[in-house]
Amino acid sequence: MEELLDAKQVKKILNCSMAFVYKLADAERLPCVRIKGLSDDGKRSKDVIRFKKSDLFKFIEDHYSGSRPADGTSGDTEIRT
Repeated sequence: MEELLDAKQVKKILNCSMAFVYKLADAERLPCVRIKGLSDDGKRSKDVIRFKKSDLFKFIEDHYSGSRPADGTSGDTEIRT
């Protein structure tokens, strides 16, 4: 099984804000696993989000300045924070 990273670890690797990590995930720019969970009181649902390490490194590789993504597109992205 491949190692999964939490949003905090992704934030550290990308050197960005937590909000940006969640925006990437919500926009489906960075694939993620969403796990439904329960809080300690068992009443309120608390979701967990995790990222495959390989997906994160592919994202970095695809958006590295001067390189072309594997799909042959320009790699231009516009994500507003």
